[in-house]
Amino acid sequence: MSEYKTIVLLKGMKFIDDNHFRTIKSLLRKKLNLTKEMQEDYDRFQIADLMEDKFPNDAGLDTLIEVCQSIEELKGLAKNLKTEKAKVKSQKKEKNKTAGKQDEPSSSKSLPTGVESNKNKASSKKKRKTPTKTEGGNKKKLTQETTQLPEPSQGSTQTDQGCLQTPQKPPPTPSSSSTNKKLGRRNIPKEPSKEQGHQHGPKEVMVLKVTEPFTYDLIDNKMMFHATVATETEFFRVKVFNTALKDKFFPKNIIAISDYFGTNGFLEIHSTTSVSDVNVNQMMVISNALKQRASATPKIKDLFSLPKGTYMNGEFVVIKKTERNNFIYYGIEDDTGKMEVVVYGRLTSVRCEPGNKLRLVCFELSSSEDTWQLKSVRHSYMQVINVRRKVCQH
Repeated sequence: MSEYKTIVLLKGMKFIDDNHFRTIKSLLRKKLNLTKEMQEDYDRFQIADLMEDKFPNDAGLDTLIEVCQSIEELKGLAKNLKTEKAKVKSQKKEKNKTAGKQDEPSSSKSLPTGVESNKNKASSKKKRKTPTKTEGGNKKKLTQETTQLPEPSQGSTQTDQGCLQTPQKPPPTPSSSSTNKKLGRRNIPKEPSKEQGHQHGPKEVMVLKVTEPFTYDLIDNKMMFHATVATETEFFRVKVFNTALKDKFFPKNIIAISDYFGTNGFLEIHSTTSVSDVNVNQMMVISNALKQRASATPKIKDLFSLPKGTYMNGEFVVIKKTERNNFIYYGIEDDTGKMEVVVYGRLTSVRCEPGNKLRLVCFELSSSEDTWQLKSVRHSYMQVINVRRKVCQH
């Protein structure tokens, strides 16, 4: 991370409260090309990444200073940011001076080496020209450049009691197609790939799974949908905040995504211009193993070993339901263990009973006291799958 971005994040954004942060996003809306959704949803880290992309020379530090100076309550912060920037500049000057002094002697010493090597080359050329004699002993004024044969390496030939043994032939290499198949089976990722910050792309992917559009913000009526996409070697989870793109996100469709943002293990797409069609004849071979891994439900016992804050997808059987205050607590289980799912807000209106199966998308791994939980968040999606199974209440 650059020194300037460190200042922007740790010396700047960290000390800006939510109200002033919303003001700053509004003031920088045009400079950072923020859509309405980005202006509402982007946090400090995402804005810092955008500033770094937009202003690569100083990661947007001057821009942040300028905005803070225009806000009365943040003028003191602007002064501090100026001081930190001056420190970095002076440190860079010192480094450049030190580097310059160290470079001078090394460059002067290198000259004789080059001269010596040129002399060696010239002498070797002279040595190669040797006079030859005819069979009758008459000299000819012809010179012949002797061709130097490369010396055999120890690995390619072996000598045994004065006899030269020819090297053994290496075993035949497998065809590239069979090699790729073996590598593909060996290197299938267990988790979705992650990217961080603004990505220009384009990245060509195949759509594997997609949810229906749903309203994640009931007050402002904001909608989105989730998708899982893959290249031939990895898979990604995607949040799409523009439902007009739903006609491009359907299984087996190949698309190119660009100008998207990576955060918290998801690729976020906001604009219709970020998704384009690929040539009709374009082929992409996704192995069945990769498809299965992309849609697999993790075992509950494995969830206990993951760090808190990890976002999970999966399908689980409900064995218990408890309503308390404004929350609903579902007990889920598989053949490896049990866990609790906690939902609140809009998802409490979803009708689910013990014996049903819940399809969860974008649920956060958390804990309360000694209980591990999958907790719904702002962008969570939940679908009920009816299954005929008798489940004991406990």
